Amino acid sequence: MLKIDHPQVYIYSYQLSQKSSKTAANYIWTWANSLWQHFSPEKELIFSQANLGYPLTRVKKFSHSNQIDGSFKFCRLDDSEGILARIGSPETDENKNLETTQLQQFNENNLLVADNYEDWLGQTIFITYKSQTYQNPTKQYLGQVADDCLKNLFPQASVRPSFCRNTELLDSPIFEYSSPKSQLQVFVYLVDDEIEEKLGQILQPLFELFYHRHKITKAFLDSRINHTLLKQEYAKIDGTIASLETRIAEVTQLGQPNNPDNPKNVDIDESLVYLKSQLKELLLESLTYQRLLECLEDFNNTINIHVYNYQEKLSQIGNKWEIPTEDLTTLTTFKFFVDRNCPYFQRQIQGDLGYFKHGTDLIKIAVDLVAGIVDIEQAEIDRSLERTIQILGTGLGAGGIVVSAVSAYVERDIVFRIPQKGDVLHPAIVSLVWSLLAVLVVSGFVAWINGAWKIKGNFRWFRRQSEPPRLPDSQSAPVNDSLRQAAEVRSPTEQE
Repeated sequence: MLKIDHPQVYIYSYQLSQKSSKTAANYIWTWANSLWQHFSPEKELIFSQANLGYPLTRVKKFSHSNQIDGSFKFCRLDDSEGILARIGSPETDENKNLETTQLQQFNENNLLVADNYEDWLGQTIFITYKSQTYQNPTKQYLGQVADDCLKNLFPQASVRPSFCRNTELLDSPIFEYSSPKSQLQVFVYLVDDEIEEKLGQILQPLFELFYHRHKITKAFLDSRINHTLLKQEYAKIDGTIASLETRIAEVTQLGQPNNPDNPKNVDIDESLVYLKSQLKELLLESLTYQRLLECLEDFNNTINIHVYNYQEKLSQIGNKWEIPTEDLTTLTTFKFFVDRNCPYFQRQIQGDLGYFKHGTDLIKIAVDLVAGIVDIEQAEIDRSLERTIQILGTGLGAGGIVVSAVSAYVERDIVFRIPQKGDVLHPAIVSLVWSLLAVLVVSGFVAWINGAWKIKGNFRWFRRQSEPPRLPDSQSAPVNDSLRQAAEVRSPTEQE
C-alpha cells in the first residue's frame, strides 16, 4: 500500500459576482459553508460576501480531528469572488506514513467539488504531500502515488479529471490532471519544507494565477455556446435569403414579356408586400446575429486580457523566487497553459469571427438588394398611377370644356319617345358625343406626350419613353449591379 506524509488539499474556487441571479451569486458561499459545517465543530453559517477583501483575508481556521484540520481565506478579484480552502493533516508524528486511502476522509460526499452553474468559473485543487519512504523515488513510483491520491480523493470516476502531464516545479515532480476545456484542474505535488516555504511566498500571485486561468477557460467555454447560437441564427438568415431570392427572381422577370421563364399568375402587389415583410424579418434577425457576434468578440477580448494578466502573475512568481525573467523554465508547469492552450483558444475564436463576419456582409447585400427592388417597384406603381390620373384628368377637363361650350347652343328640350324615321340627333346628344371625343383625343395626346402610349409597330400601354432614373448608389458593387438589372427589366427593349 502506498504511503504519504502530511497530505494537504488546497481548493482554489472562483465565481462571478455581478450576475442578477441571487441564488447563483450566493452559491460559492453555500459551498464554503457546507465544508465548514462538515469539518468544523462550529455548525452555524458564517461565510458571506462580507468576508471578502483584497488581498486574501486573514485565515479562518478549524480543527476536525487529530488527523484533519483546515482553514479558509477569501478574496475579491475584479468582477469575481474567490475562496482558498485548505483541508489537510497536521504535521504530527501520527500523520506520517498515512495510506493514500486516508484522503477519502477529506472529500466525504464529494464536498470538495462545487456544482457547475452559470456564474461558476472553476476550481483548482492543489494536493501536496511529503514522503520519507524513499529518498530518491522514481518518476514512475511518484506517478503511481499521484494517481492513487487522485482516485482516493475523487472516488467517482465521473468527477475525476484525466491525466494531463507531469513536469517539475522547484526540482520536484508535479502531476497535472485536467483538460484544456475543463473547469476542474488538479495538481499532485511532492514537497519538502523548503518547497513549502517557497509556496508560502507566492500565496497571493498563485491564487490570482489560477483565477486568470479559469477566466480564460470560462470565456472559451461560453464562446462555444455562442458559436452554436450563431450557427443556428446563420442558418435561419440563410433560409430567409434563399426565399427572398426566389421571390426576387419572380418580380424581376415580370418586366420581360418575351421571357419564356416569366412566372405566371404572379401578383406584383402581393410580391411587394411579401418582400417588405421579409425585409423587416431579415433586419430583426440581423440584429440578433450582430449581438451574438459582438458577444463572441467580447469573449475574445476577455481571453486576451486575462492571458496578459496570467503572464504578469508568472513574472511576479518568478520575481518572488528570484528567477530571471528571460528564463522561466522553472515555471513550465504553469507556462504550458498560456503557451499552448491559450493560443488554441484565440485561434479558434478568431476563425469563428472571420467566418461569421461574412454573414454580416451577406445580410447587408440582401437588405440593400431587397430595399432597392421594393423602391423600384413602388416607384413604378406610383409613376403609373400618376400618369393615369394625369391623362384622365386632362381628358375629362377637356371634355368638360367642350360640354360647357356646346350646351349653350342647346335650345330644345329632350323628349323621350320611340325614334321615328326622319328624326335627327338631339343637340344634347351631339354635345355628349363631342365631349367623349374630346376626352379620347386629348387623353391620347397627353398619353403620347408622356410616353405612356407609344406607336411603334404595335401598342405598348403604360411604358416609359424616357430613360430610367439613376438608382441610388450602394457601398457594395454587387448590390449596384443587381439594382440596375432590376431597373432595366422594367424598361422595354430599345431594339426589336
